[in-house]
Amino acid sequence: MQTKILKKFVDHGLGFPVVLNNVPMVNVGGVWTPKIKYTQLEQWVLLALSRQANHLTGSQVRFIRHHFVMTLQAFADKFSVSHVAVMAWEKAGAKPVPMTWATEKDLRLFIQAQLSDKPGKLADLYSALTEHPVAKHEVDASVGPVNAGNLQRELAAAR
Repeated sequence: MQTKILKKFVDHGLGFPVVLNNVPMVNVGGVWTPKIKYTQLEQWVLLALSRQANHLTGSQVRFIRHHFVMTLQAFADKFSVSHVAVMAWEKAGAKPVPMTWATEKDLRLFIQAQLSDKPGKLADLYSALTEHPVAKHEVDASVGPVNAGNLQRELAAAR
C-alpha cells in the first residue's frame, strides 16, 4: 500500500471546504485518499465553527444539524425558530445565514456544550462571542487549517 504526506488538502466531504495540512494519504485503487479519522475531523470542525470569526453559512448550519442528528423541526425547536427559517438558512449554501446574533450565539454555545470536556471552555466561548462577527456579503467559508497528521492532538486542544 502506497502512502505519502500531502502538505495541503482541501476536503469538501462535510459540505464546505476544510483545509487540512500535512495530510497522510493512501493510494486506494489508484486514487489518493486522506487517511484520517473523519469522526475526529467532524468534531474538530464543529469546535472550529463555534469559534470562527465569520457568520455561519447555510452549508455549515446543515452540517451542524446533521451531525447532531436533528430533524428540521427539532433543530428549529432547539433554537426557538420555525422549521421554515432553518430551511432558508440551509438554502443559503456558502453564503452567511440571516439568523439573529442571539440565535447564532446560542447555536455556537450548543456545539461547545455538546463536545467540550472542559466546563471553562464554555465560559471562555461565551466571553469571546460578545462581539458580533464582521458582516460580509462574501466570506471565506472554508474552515481550517488543521494539522491532519496530529488530528487527535488538535481535537484535544480545541476541546
